[in-house]
Amino acid sequence: MAAVTYDDAYKVMQEIFEDLADDLGEDEIELTPESKVLDLGVESISLVYLISELQQNYGLGDQLFRKMREEDRLLKDMSVDDILKSVVELSARQNA
Repeated sequence: MAAVTYDDAYKVMQEIFEDLADDLGEDEIELTPESKVLDLGVESISLVYLISELQQNYGLGDQLFRKMREEDRLLKDMSVDDILKSVVELSARQNA
């Protein structure tokens, strides 16, 4: 599998948030790289779903969760950009 680009990961994340908004009966969720995931108006279980979907989509196993734990980062404190950069980094390592 080719390494993931930032733009590709961003598009996938947008799709996941669109699905979450539909499932929650919410209006469209405004997603920008600077957005803090906590401020996007979704429940914490939905954020866990987001990370799981990104990992599954890119064949990362549980690497993204492990990376967050190793860095002692809380999902609620991360921005969309933080998550996307982690996905790209993990994908590059996996494909090295």
